[in-house]
Amino acid sequence: MRVVRILTLVVLAFVVLTPWVVGSSRGAQVNTPPAFPFPAGTIWTYRYTRTPTGGPSSTGAATQTYGGTTPYRGVTYHFLDETDTFAPGATERTYFTWNQVATQRADVWTGPSSDPGTYELVFGGDGIVNFGRAQATSGVAQCFFDGQDSGTVAWSASSNKAGTVTITVPAGTFTAIRWNWQVTFSGDCLTLAITASSYVVGGASVIRVDGATSGRGTYSYELQSGPVSP
Repeated sequence: MRVVRILTLVVLAFVVLTPWVVGSSRGAQVNTPPAFPFPAGTIWTYRYTRTPTGGPSSTGAATQTYGGTTPYRGVTYHFLDETDTFAPGATERTYFTWNQVATQRADVWTGPSSDPGTYELVFGGDGIVNFGRAQATSGVAQCFFDGQDSGTVAWSASSNKAGTVTITVPAGTFTAIRWNWQVTFSGDCLTLAITASSYVVGGASVIRVDGATSGRGTYSYELQSGPVSP
C-alpha cells in the first residue's frame, strides 16, 4: 500500500510546481535568488478522482501546502506537504531544490496512527522532468522503510511539450501548456510505470494532471482553489 501510494504521488508531488531538472540528490543547498514564487503557508486544493483497473471511479480532495525550507539528510530543501481524503491522517512530503524550476530530491510518506511508519524515496542522478522542458533522463533512487535501507530502484523519465490548450477546472478556465511525460521505476523496492499529461499555467502552476499507473488504473487532479502564477 505504501509503495503504491508514494509512486502515485510522485506524479502529484509537483502538481503546483514548475518542472524538475537535472541535478544530483546530494547537490548544493537551495539558492536564495531567485525566490520561490509563493510564500510559505500557501495552500492549493485539488479535486482528486481515481479509477482502479476494473473498478468504479471515486472522487475526493487533495490539499498541498508549501512549507518553505527545511534541512533533510544534511541539505536544506524546499518542501511541499500533501494530504488527501483517500488516506486520512497520512502525509506525503516532497523535498525539492528551486532555481526557476523545481528539482525533486526526495519523497517521504508518513502513515496515519492506524498504519504508522515512513517510506522514503531519495533520488539520485538527474532530476525527473514532467513539464517545462523536454528531457530524457534516468538515475537510481534509494529506498528507506522506517529509516532502514531497503534497496535501490532504477528510474527513467521523459517529457515533451504538446501545445497550448484552453482548459476548464473547478478553479476556472485557463490557457495552459500541455506537457506529456512518462516515468518508470524498477528495482528492489518497487516496479511501476506512470504516464501522464500536466497542464501548466504561467511559470509555476499546474491546474490539471491526467495520468495512468501500470496495472493500477487512472487518476486526475483538478485545481479547486489556490493561487495561479501569471
